[in-house]
Amino acid sequence: MISVKDAFETILNHVTVLPYETCVLGKATSRTLRHPVSTDHDLPPYNRIMMDGIAARSEAFIGGDQVRLKIIGLQSAGSLRKELTNTFDCFEVATGAVLPLGADVVIPVEEISISENYATVSEAFKLTPGRYIHRKGSDRSKGEVLLPEGIRLGAKEIAVAASCGYNELKVAACPSVAIISTGDELVDIDKVPMPHQIRRSNSHSLAAALLSSGLGIPNLSHFVDDASKVRDGLLHVLQTAQIITLCGGVSKGRLDHLPRALEAVGVIKHFHWVAQRPGKPFLFGTGPSGQPVFALPGNPLSALTCFHRYVIPALEKMAGRKHKLIMKLPLQEPYSFKPQLTNFLPIEINNGVLGSEVKPHPAGNSGDFAGILNTDGFIELPAEGTDYRKGLTLPFWPWL
Repeated sequence: MISVKDAFETILNHVTVLPYETCVLGKATSRTLRHPVSTDHDLPPYNRIMMDGIAARSEAFIGGDQVRLKIIGLQSAGSLRKELTNTFDCFEVATGAVLPLGADVVIPVEEISISENYATVSEAFKLTPGRYIHRKGSDRSKGEVLLPEGIRLGAKEIAVAASCGYNELKVAACPSVAIISTGDELVDIDKVPMPHQIRRSNSHSLAAALLSSGLGIPNLSHFVDDASKVRDGLLHVLQTAQIITLCGGVSKGRLDHLPRALEAVGVIKHFHWVAQRPGKPFLFGTGPSGQPVFALPGNPLSALTCFHRYVIPALEKMAGRKHKLIMKLPLQEPYSFKPQLTNFLPIEINNGVLGSEVKPHPAGNSGDFAGILNTDGFIELPAEGTDYRKGLTLPFWPWL
């Protein structure tokens, strides 16, 4: 068996970066940015009022007496900048408005009383020039790169791109990912299973994770346990899909047709069997056109774990997405695992006094997908150990 480390490196060495495509901003969420985004103006672009109230000149407060200012107009958000020329005049201002020319102080509405177009400032108000004014360019300067290439576009990144005038973005192409379940025991989810059958869940689970990642478009299908039909199905998929993920039929059983069928249709096998639990009978190869082929075990927890540990990172590299540092979290309690295998252990994250810790939630077996409902992901216990102490920090992989 190959180690987890060697399996992961082998996969990454056999995938290449996909081209980019142009995408309208409204459809770019979760996609991978393939060019830097720079601001076309200072942020903020003007001296911005941060509180409703009045804008005045600080020289009106010299002397220490209670200040009474004449209101000469309203500076509302979105209106042209007005000018304040007299010391004891002021403008009513709204949050988000431009600071009137000549004004250098904002007094919040809570600190003033207004009567007959005059604003009287509370005696308790402490003058601080510049307070409640969001200065032009104080966040970012014109031409500064705000979004680097290779990031995943979420809500805050979309907001920044919109503010910089990007109606379209160059993003990584979204490949077609074939997700294929196998086995005669599987029926459609709208069917009532016979006592010897179960509904298909793996393909829907992996498709959901794929869509959450923004890294591909799932295309679901199913192969029955028939060698010739598996081979014919693979020939078709190899002509239409850019990435292929299969679930089940990859072990050593009499009806596990995939290893032989993959070889028959020209898939080059790079490894089969990984020293890990769950997911030992995992095969990776490349098709005749170089497309990655991931043949995952059929047990639900094995398939879901291998998909997160191997397939998602491979797709991230193909998208040109910047590598994320793997979070390491400490064990909340000691844990033992005797087999000399890497153990992907489902966990729950608990926030304690000293920060986040992980509580092991071992599943009953690799088919126990209901057992991970209250977990946040899995940690990776190295094969070299058997007893893992409390407080030991280990790599954490979140469920998508």
